[in-house]
Amino acid sequence: MSESRIDMNRIPASSSLWPAHWFSQPLDRWVAGITFGSLMVGIILFLLGNHTAPYVRDFNWQQQRVGSRDLQMVLTFNRPMDPDSVEAHLQIQPPLPGRMRKLGRRFFWTLTEPAPYGQTYRVQLQAAQDERGQPMSRPFEGEFRTPDRQLLGIGTEPPQAGRLFLFNLETHSTTLLTPAGMKVTQMQPSADGRYVYYFATETGIQHQDLYRLNLEDQTAELLLDHQGYQNLRFQVSPTGELVVAERMPLQRDPSGLVETQLWIQETHRDPFQRLDLDTAVGGDFLISPDESSLLISQGRGVGIVPLHPRAAAESFLAQFGQTLAIRPDGAFGALLRFNPDYTRSLWIVSNTGNSQEIWVAEGSIGVGAFSTTAPVFYGLVNEIDPETYTESPRLLAIDWEEGRQTEVVRAEYPIGLDFSLAPDGRTLAYTLLEPFQGLPDPLAPLSRTGQAIASSQVWLLDVEDGLPIPSSRRRLPLGSSMLAWIP
Repeated sequence: MSESRIDMNRIPASSSLWPAHWFSQPLDRWVAGITFGSLMVGIILFLLGNHTAPYVRDFNWQQQRVGSRDLQMVLTFNRPMDPDSVEAHLQIQPPLPGRMRKLGRRFFWTLTEPAPYGQTYRVQLQAAQDERGQPMSRPFEGEFRTPDRQLLGIGTEPPQAGRLFLFNLETHSTTLLTPAGMKVTQMQPSADGRYVYYFATETGIQHQDLYRLNLEDQTAELLLDHQGYQNLRFQVSPTGELVVAERMPLQRDPSGLVETQLWIQETHRDPFQRLDLDTAVGGDFLISPDESSLLISQGRGVGIVPLHPRAAAESFLAQFGQTLAIRPDGAFGALLRFNPDYTRSLWIVSNTGNSQEIWVAEGSIGVGAFSTTAPVFYGLVNEIDPETYTESPRLLAIDWEEGRQTEVVRAEYPIGLDFSLAPDGRTLAYTLLEPFQGLPDPLAPLSRTGQAIASSQVWLLDVEDGLPIPSSRRRLPLGSSMLAWIP
């Protein structure tokens, strides 16, 4: 057998054992070298692991305004971290108690109660380690601020009488929000603290219109006029998008029953439309925290009316006659029961169906509010004098878990009372109201019950663990017919 040989002399000089089009140009060889080098570096990093030092990539509250509804702080890292190490090294000044939870590269610090208002908070984290024990290469520093403590009111003394004002407790400054000659009769701030909704009129309450005021630039827009109707009351949903107004048509059968209507604005871009109801509006109404339903007081029960097709079907709470308040998280509601012996009892009802009677009174029970920091309900109770049949208001703080009742303030007839609990649950404001004894000024401010107010005094109390501190009582240099804190 002959041996095969390759005659090198017969191979052309331009030929190669590699394909002729591979790396035929210097640029091709340079690109191939870079690619091969990158591939080797990637293989080495894969085998040895990523040794880039861990750091905080994002902080959701950085330089943000954090309100009472903001309860979850989130730190996002560039890699998975050891949860015990992060929790041990995380510092918040002033301290904010909370619970930590890890989800991938994100760490959630959920506050157990709203951050106190009027403060700047600093968040620091250094020396925390990742899951492999590698520490942070550089410390993290973040900062956020809670809103100033601000009270919204309707003035009772000239030149503020009947005008909407804002009082800043941090700067002790007052800002008038509505012009002279326009009487504000009802008001409610939006839950995000950006807007104020209010009824106002230049003549009488029969001609009051609904406005929305932007607190940032202090411009107001008309939302609902009084043409053909008398506007009676309104409610704003927790997001501020949904507005419900109760109206009475002016053209009706004089001999028939007076029936009011509910009109709804689903978003600020939509017009108001009449809400078709199978039930009568017999009293106050509230929007549920999830904005799916209306709770309408009907004397012999509370009707729950769905606001959209996805909501639960219409229902009726026959054992209660009025809804006083619902805690913002929807966990509890305060409902009033009208008893056969003409007394009224106050019940705390949970969203799990449990209920507890916490107070029984012979007089009426007015406005109420839940503490955001403790199982405490604040209620305005009117006691009846058996000789004169007049009502004197008392403000009570009721801890329904401990069964403890604390009298915050008492007023004697004819002095009225109104109050508002701060969104962070740490300050209580109340106003003592002296009504007109004679014929009131047409532009005189009105209380929540519609009484013309001649003068008033506004007081503050600090609150700890949901209950007021009596020694902290102090008077503010202003007067108001009703009060509301800016969230």
